Amino acid sequence: MKTSLAVILFNVFAVVRNQSPIEAVKAARRPPERRALMLRPLRVFTTVFLIVISCAFVLAQSSDVPTIRVTSGLVFLDVTVLDKKGRPVVKGLTKDDFLITEDKKPQRIFSFEAPETHVVGASEADDSPSGTAPLTIFVLDALNSSFEDFAYIRYEVHKYLATQPARLNSPAELMVLGNQSLEMVQGYTRNKEDLLYTLDHVRPVLPYKKMNGAFAMERLGQSLDALEQIALQNAGVPGRKNIVWVGHGSPNLTVYYAGKFADELTQGVHSTTNMMVDARVSLFVIYPGLRINMPISAMQANTDLGDNDPFAGDVNFGLFVNETGGKLFYHRNDIDKEINESLQMGAKYYTLTYQPHNLDQNGKFRRIRVSLRDPHLRAITKAGYFGRDKDAPVNPQQQKMLKLAEAVQSTIPFTALHVSLSNLVRHPDSRTAEVTVELKSKNITLLPTDDGKHTAKFTVAAASLKKDRTILASKTANLTLVSTTPNPDRLPEVVSQFQLTIRVPRKTESVRVALENQEAGRIGAAELDRKAIDAAPVTPTPIPQLVQPSQ
Repeated sequence: MKTSLAVILFNVFAVVRNQSPIEAVKAARRPPERRALMLRPLRVFTTVFLIVISCAFVLAQSSDVPTIRVTSGLVFLDVTVLDKKGRPVVKGLTKDDFLITEDKKPQRIFSFEAPETHVVGASEADDSPSGTAPLTIFVLDALNSSFEDFAYIRYEVHKYLATQPARLNSPAELMVLGNQSLEMVQGYTRNKEDLLYTLDHVRPVLPYKKMNGAFAMERLGQSLDALEQIALQNAGVPGRKNIVWVGHGSPNLTVYYAGKFADELTQGVHSTTNMMVDARVSLFVIYPGLRINMPISAMQANTDLGDNDPFAGDVNFGLFVNETGGKLFYHRNDIDKEINESLQMGAKYYTLTYQPHNLDQNGKFRRIRVSLRDPHLRAITKAGYFGRDKDAPVNPQQQKMLKLAEAVQSTIPFTALHVSLSNLVRHPDSRTAEVTVELKSKNITLLPTDDGKHTAKFTVAAASLKKDRTILASKTANLTLVSTTPNPDRLPEVVSQFQLTIRVPRKTESVRVALENQEAGRIGAAELDRKAIDAAPVTPTPIPQLVQPSQ
């Protein structure tokens, strides 16, 4: 059974420090200073309280266009060709100019697309990710950046966007990875002003996990989970997707120190790699500012590490850059230009497909190499993938995420859990809204703990939806309900109320919130339509408040 990488790495950290996982959680959760929480409990009962755990995923956008995965028999390669001076070559090449090998065996090219075919169709809507043009996913990494670096990141991304035409050449979306969540703050759009407006209203946060070394492995897990969720979100969307990750992209982990969790960690990393390959995602990482010491991830990025499993020694973002045919930028002070270079590489590419000869379902790494008959040209593409493993278990986390995404986009009621929404307040200055989510005790499954308490774990997902149920913005979180009463059957009618803030972009027709009881798989959902949104009181966006930790 696959567990979230964030959870696996929390256990890894406990082993490294010779602690039990529970002790590691207690130590890491102990706030080093004041911290702000994204979900604030409004009411605390005498026997029940709500703890905010880390958020792991972004909801998938709907698409009717299927994608052909590695396991179906075809491998997609998006190939950027560079000349001797490192400039993209976009003309004059045909299928016969390329050579593909997998594990050193030549492969017959099944199909070929030239760069000029990767453009937005004339009839495509600005917010439609369908089509052949490459998509851009901006990720602002507040989790792994200092407070000063994140301010610089926001400034430089704004500087880049401000120089772009009012209507972008292809759709882009904006995500923020924070202390507790990966949040899609603006879905795919070609409207530059929408992206700039959203960026201007991204709140600064105190990166307490970056400031406290006890959170290092948790940050790695959250960062890798974010890559996995972006891949899931885009699995059904055609064409290439370029993640422009501005920030450090998590610490490095040497697999040796994972101890007894090494196999589970390796399986999770292999799964994330294949999901990115399947979804045709390329990762471009931009480290902000000038640095004296070069980190391992920067040294390993864009380096040929041979034909074996690239993650056998270390796990870091530089290796994912290699795996997906992207690039890592280091020790530069011009983020706006680095973004432009990333998107130039990600937009000027050839697409080749082939059918691999090796169909053994042994889970081993398959090394891909692409070369050109002209020795003066160089090809950049994904480094390989992991073959299907017939013994690999079903990934319950993925299944759970897909089921919850369906619930939050559905038009039908989900009433297995009793969920209601109230006290909606709009903040037009930031295009956000706050709503109180109320959860009743009926049908909640609680499990006993070793210390005599009872817990129930939930995943909560919220989305702003268009009329056709396309997701415009979303956020999710994992919550744990802890009961101190000896009789879990005697809970109060309402076990928790908490406040949730969500982006409400233009074209939003409804806001829907869904909760799933992880132990039982029960789901409840509630929705507010456009009429209710418009009728809600309007106030300025509140200034974030720091919470004084208990002594």
